[in-house]
Amino acid sequence: MPVDDRLARVRSAYDVVAESYSRLLPDASFEAPTDQGMIAAFARHVKDGNGRFVVDAGCGTGRMTDLLASLGLEPVGIDLSAGMIEVARRNNPGLKFDVGELANLPHGDQQLDGIFAWYSIIHLEPGDLPGVFAEFFRVLVPGGYVLVSFQAGEGRRHISRAYGHDVAMDAQLFLPARVSEQLADAGFTMIARMTREPGRLERTPQAVVLAQRPPLRP
Repeated sequence: MPVDDRLARVRSAYDVVAESYSRLLPDASFEAPTDQGMIAAFARHVKDGNGRFVVDAGCGTGRMTDLLASLGLEPVGIDLSAGMIEVARRNNPGLKFDVGELANLPHGDQQLDGIFAWYSIIHLEPGDLPGVFAEFFRVLVPGGYVLVSFQAGEGRRHISRAYGHDVAMDAQLFLPARVSEQLADAGFTMIARMTREPGRLERTPQAVVLAQRPPLRP
């Protein structure tokens, strides 16, 4: 399926479920402790590098954007779905949100200290990752960090029902080693990789990868 058609299906699905999603997942308290540890590590790395400006790439209704702000960062949320962004703005009036795509972020070269991609690559095809990771590399300052989470495995599953609504979109699984390789190919250096077993309501193992755009040499 052409990229534009896939994006249109994902956009439409999340426009439909935005309100229900916000009610069912109002904040970050649903994240597993190990996941929260990786998020805290990301925030600490960014701040230890004297950075604070990050993008929550694929922010949904802003629940993780709010978490990033609580950790001392200055986040901007970006999402493909205008419906999700509308809810995010309403629920988080003190934060900034924009409609945008992972492969075409509305930022100039080397403007951001961090990219937070929390389950936002799951609707991409494997062949999309090089372009998206190259875009992440472009907007990060030297020494900036990226955190990517996803469902671990191979293949894809079709989603026809989500958050109480009929939808039509696919979710892609990725091997953690392959995601790490793709980040390295884009120029990143690996910092940490975590894979955990599925939680009570999860079907697959979950993975988080933390990587850095190499700093400039003195």
